[in-house]
Amino acid sequence: MAVQNLGKQSGPGIVARLLKSRELSVVAVLALLCLGMAFTEQRANFFGPLNMTNIVQQVALLSLFAIGETIVIITSGIDLSLGSIIAFAGMLVALFVTKFSGGLIEGPAALLAIVLTLLCTLAIGLFHATLIHKLKLPPFVVTLAALLVLRSQSLIVNKQLPISLNDYPLITNLSKGWPLWTMLAVVAIVVHILLTRTRIGRYLYALGGNEQATRLSGVNIFKIKLFAYGISALLGGLAGILWAGYGRQGNPQLGQGYELDAVAAAVVGGASLTGGRGSVPGTILGATLVITILSAINFTFSNPDIWRGTVVGCVLLFAVLVTALQQKGGHE
Repeated sequence: MAVQNLGKQSGPGIVARLLKSRELSVVAVLALLCLGMAFTEQRANFFGPLNMTNIVQQVALLSLFAIGETIVIITSGIDLSLGSIIAFAGMLVALFVTKFSGGLIEGPAALLAIVLTLLCTLAIGLFHATLIHKLKLPPFVVTLAALLVLRSQSLIVNKQLPISLNDYPLITNLSKGWPLWTMLAVVAIVVHILLTRTRIGRYLYALGGNEQATRLSGVNIFKIKLFAYGISALLGGLAGILWAGYGRQGNPQLGQGYELDAVAAAVVGGASLTGGRGSVPGTILGATLVITILSAINFTFSNPDIWRGTVVGCVLLFAVLVTALQQKGGHE
């Protein structure tokens, strides 16, 4: 009899937890969106292999730097510089590889350009963390300033002109097929393990939950912030290299508004802007929903570019509202 009662009590509890699951909510919205598109005149184009391939590629590229944004958001911070880091990294890798190719063959020149670009973006993230922690500057202000400075530097690098990568297939092929998905899988698995199975992961969540209590428990807060902002900028740099390969050029105009796409993907996936919450699977699902919505807009509106900000902003606002309601429900 006791076993039967236990079963009756646990069943509804499991169902309730599933209904409150952010990941399940995102999957449900994604399914409804696809179902809705199935009844439109553009269904053949939307579900066509060309668009599906494009969606998958865009999801992978967004997920890469959105995972970095998620790490920062977990610590109760924010990185608004990612879009400009993507443009800056794309210009750097294109500039480096064209300079190095004069004395090296294509393979070593490309590898050296990639490594130097990633090191530069990592240094940017570490610099952000230093300003935020040592000078007590707000993350919003530091990364917003970096957004402006790096966008300007992207334009200065080659006098506002793109730098072609057509002669460097090692870079242009990175954003296609299995190389791109392999990189995303490696990044996602490694970061997921770090967040869920390691001490630094526990410290990241603790920092976002209560920085003062985390400091008093003996955790080196500066090192945790260095890790968070360093990884965010590093993944932004990686995304910049891949985006440059995808477009076959370093483009100083690339990445405008991408930082908001990253925040939207993270928050839609369950990250809380107040810190202490977020996950890699949730972020990837959030990125999938954001990209699918943007793709649907392309087939639904005659001038989709002017609607992009409206849609991403509304999605972000809705996600924050849902998070607030879920947290309120959890406290009741």
